[in-house]
Amino acid sequence: MNQTRMRLGSLVGGLILAALFGGPIALWPGTIHAQTPETGVTSKDPSTIVFTVRATVPSGLKSARLDYAVSNPNGDVGGTGEGTVTPGTPADASFSLQANGGQRYIPVGSLIKYHWILEGTNGASITTPTQEYLFLDGRYEWRSRTDGIATVYWYGPDETRPTGVLRAAKEALTQTGELLKVSVDYKIRLMVWRSEDEGRLAKRPTSPTFDAQIQTGGQRVAPDVVFVFANDLDVVRHEVAHIVTHVAGTGAFGSIPSWLDEGTAVFVQESPGPGYSGDLQGAIRADRTLVLRSIQAPVGQAQLVNVFYGQSWSTVKFMVDEFGREKFAELYRVVKSGARIDDALQQVYKLDQDSLYNAWRQKNGLKPVAAAQIVSPNVPTSQATQPPLGIPQGGGTFSGPTPEASGEGAPTASGAGAASSGPSRTMAYAVLGGTVVLAAALGGGGFMLLRGRKSE
Repeated sequence: MNQTRMRLGSLVGGLILAALFGGPIALWPGTIHAQTPETGVTSKDPSTIVFTVRATVPSGLKSARLDYAVSNPNGDVGGTGEGTVTPGTPADASFSLQANGGQRYIPVGSLIKYHWILEGTNGASITTPTQEYLFLDGRYEWRSRTDGIATVYWYGPDETRPTGVLRAAKEALTQTGELLKVSVDYKIRLMVWRSEDEGRLAKRPTSPTFDAQIQTGGQRVAPDVVFVFANDLDVVRHEVAHIVTHVAGTGAFGSIPSWLDEGTAVFVQESPGPGYSGDLQGAIRADRTLVLRSIQAPVGQAQLVNVFYGQSWSTVKFMVDEFGREKFAELYRVVKSGARIDDALQQVYKLDQDSLYNAWRQKNGLKPVAAAQIVSPNVPTSQATQPPLGIPQGGGTFSGPTPEASGEGAPTASGAGAASSGPSRTMAYAVLGGTVVLAAALGGGGFMLLRGRKSE
């Protein structure tokens, strides 16, 4: 009893002295009680996020570990890192997280939850309160505006563009939701740069050759984050549509193929634009259309970008016009439940991808292709990002290359998976990307939706 009283007396005395003189408090072993640690986060550009902490630890700071998680509607994804400690009173620690590199890709616009675990030289430790940080491109002064579940972030003096972006986003959420019979029940963020050049550092790196031929207008980089570069509201409609297709068609065991995903997103635009439709008509005239089985993932040839989007859109339009919206929404539900696309098509339409392709060919005045003639090339799948952090990303908006950049024609047989180069692509928008389950966080990327009309 006396020992207990002595301990309590020492504790109270220590608290009083600390209150009078402002010094740190050390209680029983195993816990650090110091002045409240000061934490901070900065991101001077989209490539790196720097976390810092300053703490006064009575025994001296031995180590500082950062635990972080990127908020994601499909489940948070995160990791940990050992901070660099600078001894002193107080002591400092920092950790630089590479956000856009070979190991991971964390999109600008992500919400990051984090805390520090600090350990003193005597073995005592403390965990700082969990905080949330909105990752922004630190090169610009960002402003925001919210309407419903959508928030647009932009910089610069233009007050009209964010209003248009929010309106287009709301239209796309409504129209795509009605088409697929789903709704998005989480908040989304639209990051708007004034141009692709100003936002280039925020993009996920792609092939230099491909990137040199393709201009990016927008990308869905996470289930809840969209990038917008082009001043065209159909880019916004397209990318926000990808958010809805992800909700409608991506489940724990199933996801929609790219031709269905991108075709739906173009279908929601006000117009597919002359680039898509023009190159598609050129491919139909030359009988060099793309076999559906060859476009499960985005095409990797710049000269086929417009045909890919145009034919994907035309196939979706054919399905909706011929069989109705109810069946189209049902197809998404069946795929999300885990069915493979051919099984889902058979269940809903009594067709597989080959017979659907032939039905579409006949609708466009082309002869059916025999099953033996349908080539199913080894289509490269989206590659997963490396641990410890992978963020799923989806479609994007890109403009196709000029004929000089892309070359003439495509070296495959009629109806076997390629298209002719068609009309000039300089005025065409192409939107490319995949939608992948979080557990298989994807690579891929996006293409630009360029249209041959005045930008809105």
